[in-house]
Amino acid sequence: MSWRRTASRAGVGLTALCLVAACGDGGSVAAPKEGEEVSGSITMRAYPLSPGADENADKKFWEGQVAAFKAKYPKAEVKVDIKPWKDRDTALTTAIAGGTAPDVVYMIPDELAQFRAQEVLEPLDDVVSKDGYRKSALDAVTHDGKTYGAPILMSVVPGVCDAKVLKEVGVDKPPTTWAELAALGPKFKAKGKYVTHIIGSTEATLNMTFYPWVWQAGGAPFDEAGKSTIDSPAMAEAAKFLGDLAAQGYVKRDEAAGNLPAEQTVVGRRQVGCVYYSTPTELATVWGKDVVVTAPLKNKAEATYGTVGSFTILNDSENKSLAAAWTQFVTTDEVLAAIGKFSNFYPPKEGAPAPFPAGSPEAQAEPFLPLVNVGPRVAHAREVQAVLAPEIQAVVLGKKSAEQAMKDGAKAAEPVLAR
Repeated sequence: MSWRRTASRAGVGLTALCLVAACGDGGSVAAPKEGEEVSGSITMRAYPLSPGADENADKKFWEGQVAAFKAKYPKAEVKVDIKPWKDRDTALTTAIAGGTAPDVVYMIPDELAQFRAQEVLEPLDDVVSKDGYRKSALDAVTHDGKTYGAPILMSVVPGVCDAKVLKEVGVDKPPTTWAELAALGPKFKAKGKYVTHIIGSTEATLNMTFYPWVWQAGGAPFDEAGKSTIDSPAMAEAAKFLGDLAAQGYVKRDEAAGNLPAEQTVVGRRQVGCVYYSTPTELATVWGKDVVVTAPLKNKAEATYGTVGSFTILNDSENKSLAAAWTQFVTTDEVLAAIGKFSNFYPPKEGAPAPFPAGSPEAQAEPFLPLVNVGPRVAHAREVQAVLAPEIQAVVLGKKSAEQAMKDGAKAAEPVLAR
């Protein structure tokens, strides 16, 4: 398998959307009252969520949910449109500009932030009942006090360790802090092993590979107002910590600059103690039953990456009542549990049972869902990653100091954020 986490482009022409779309959010969409009839037709756009990314499997799953919805609203039609993940933002932007956009669209937080900034999304405060939702899920879809997404799934990236390697090195308990991780470095190195693994590739998404270290350092790449804080002590501290691990040989430096498939790295060759950028499910494909789930690392704070997938309603939908009814239906506990079982993601509500057997690695990771940070939720966050990633790589390779790299990264991000 591959650990590639390429960040897709937000697409072109987003800044012009409000010239051709019905922009502005005059108020929240109203959900139909109990017993109220809705009719007509809407289109729902989603992307493959099945473990095998099988578009046909996804279409069949959603058609089953549509049938259940139609039993409640016989005069309603929901058309299922499963699109590929690649270039999805560009395709949606084009559809909005051309007046052919769907009514309901699946989005992850940075997409939601991007399209919300263009004022093409409806607030859903009167659609999404906040009862039972995890705070981390609601935070991911809330902007300026308004809810713009109806969460349907979550993920979390805990610490994941290789029991075989820990035993070979003589480590009884996985590290829980930066200090403990660094202190174990010499012990792993003496055994020809590496305490952890770093991905510093310019292709990787920093949400998984770098920003968790920044959050743990007590910072973030943007402040609450969306202003860049790239040139900040926490950003430099995180970069320096990774650079120091590489310089001391506690991680394999040449691999730290790349993004190779796991089988071609020291992770696949069973030479790494713990990994902090991947899920237990993914690592089980190379470590089997030796997967050990542990808490995300802590320095000044404890945090990790996870995503929140949600449905949004575009404000040029011609049947917002039906779109609201459908969105409300798919966020019931029963449907959320079905989505979780189908996709192998966690439901964002505590009342909807997770699909993982008790005692499984995935079940062991569930308690860390409250620590989920979905990454920057500001416009152009993805483009900023593209200019910042080479600076992280330079630190890991020992070509720049962390402080200089963050200064250079902040400067490179200025024109991106000015768009």
